[in-house]
Amino acid sequence: MHGPPSDGDIDGDGVANDLDICPSLANADQTTRCDYEPPPSGTTDGLARLNFWRAQLGLAAVVEDATLSAGCAAHLDYLQAYSAANGGRPYLSHEEDLALPYASEAGARAGANAVLSYGEPNAADAVDGWLDTLYHRLPLVHPGLQRVGVAFEAGYACMEYRTGTDGSVRAPHPIRWPVADSIYTRESFGGAESPCPTADDPLGGGDCPPSAAIASLGLHGSRFSDVEATITRLDTMEPLPLFAVYFDGGPSPHEQMGYLEGTIALVPYPGKMLARATYEVSVDATIDGTPTNIRWRYAVGAVQQDIACDLFGNQGSFARAVEVTNASINGRVCEMSDFYQIRGTGTHRVSLQYDRRVGVLELVVYDAAQNEIARGVEGDGTEAITDVAGGSYVEVRGRGGATGGYILVIE
Repeated sequence: MHGPPSDGDIDGDGVANDLDICPSLANADQTTRCDYEPPPSGTTDGLARLNFWRAQLGLAAVVEDATLSAGCAAHLDYLQAYSAANGGRPYLSHEEDLALPYASEAGARAGANAVLSYGEPNAADAVDGWLDTLYHRLPLVHPGLQRVGVAFEAGYACMEYRTGTDGSVRAPHPIRWPVADSIYTRESFGGAESPCPTADDPLGGGDCPPSAAIASLGLHGSRFSDVEATITRLDTMEPLPLFAVYFDGGPSPHEQMGYLEGTIALVPYPGKMLARATYEVSVDATIDGTPTNIRWRYAVGAVQQDIACDLFGNQGSFARAVEVTNASINGRVCEMSDFYQIRGTGTHRVSLQYDRRVGVLELVVYDAAQNEIARGVEGDGTEAITDVAGGSYVEVRGRGGATGGYILVIE
């Protein structure tokens, strides 16, 4: 039992946020920890990766259904054969033309009831990709998902979910994505999804632009209305601009058509990315007739340390600076500095995050004439410089031979 959330205690468990080891999930006795394991590396097992993420959400594991997997494999065979017969360009479709000799009833059923992707190196990465979208994520984090079929062939991935989902299962608790209190949030939604959550007409086709990571709240089995929501970056207390707040039963055609079953989704404006910071989601809604506020926090993950040197070919000189706009860049300084130049006009906040246990880096900003104008303040592994004008140069360098991965954020 716990009380309503408040600004100082967002899970309402009576423990102030700054003293709570798990501020988003009620744990007044402080025995529940939110020190989640990082996503497993080196695995190619799509089922294991899906069950890893479902465990982080407090959802039951799913099992593989051999018949469904065979259907997925048949559909991937169809996609490859169709591609080969039509010039070799990768082809991705949920449908099969049963008049073609390489089509099958089993493959057609799987394609119609699955999430699909092309271009990932293995099935586990395909699962991560689906979860980083919106409409492909939702069936994989449905509380009633029990059985899946899974197949991966030559860059094509298939996971059949619809046949193995019991739609009558209620959410055992609010299903929060990104995972509550986790530091392993991806910075962005990559776009290229249909329906497109970042387009004025999600069902209209055409380009689907990327945005910052899309948050979702699963309330399967509940009725809700009067939905309002915000995402706030806590270190600056700035709101993350939202393009739309969609919800099951909302007014637009794709909301009415059931694409958001049991779910509220917070979609940031296109072109935005999450910084290396902590964010707080706040959702107000009338749930089963009761006005309710649900909050949770999440943060962008740890800095990668396994990035190759000279990733962008921009080391050592202003002349080789990579032009950037608003961006979040993963890089690594090895021997010489990395240089960037900010395109456009206006002013920007530039921040550099790195792991001091690996190496100490330095952030330096120069004006368009290449005169040094500011340096980052040394400290806890985060350096920031504000009011940096368009046209300025940014240098990331190691001191005393130190090296290490970093995230450079320009916003």
